[in-house]
Amino acid sequence: MFRAMTALVALGLLATPAPPATAQEAGGVRPRGIGMGPVTTMERIGSLERGCPLSKTNVAVGVNRALATGAQARQQLVSQDTGCRPLVSTQVTAGVNLGLGNGSVAEQSISARMPSGLLGSTNVVRGVNIGAGTRTAATQRLLGQIGR
Repeated sequence: MFRAMTALVALGLLATPAPPATAQEAGGVRPRGIGMGPVTTMERIGSLERGCPLSKTNVAVGVNRALATGAQARQQLVSQDTGCRPLVSTQVTAGVNLGLGNGSVAEQSISARMPSGLLGSTNVVRGVNIGAGTRTAATQRLLGQIGR
């Protein structure tokens, strides 16, 4: 009985005419000169330099640790991409800086820079900085820049 009902419902759905497709009328990329103000999406795509990738990703990660008593650890990391501007750019800058020994010093500096995307850019900067112990110092500087 259940199979017969399921088959009947399936046949009924197949026999019902489908509504006209409207996604093609409402979606897609807007043509030049319409929509996004002075510069449209198509104009931005058209301004992509020849040989430039559609997307770029830059990841700068550093781990610095001073674990022993009286230890000193210094880290400096620079990542720079000055190439052409892609359509979409993504950058991640992350650091872990640990000063865990008594009287230890941990210093970390991470700087990352890349060109902004013509259509969009994502920039994430995260860090963990821990100084534990007597007379322990932990300093951290993280800089993630996206620009022209």
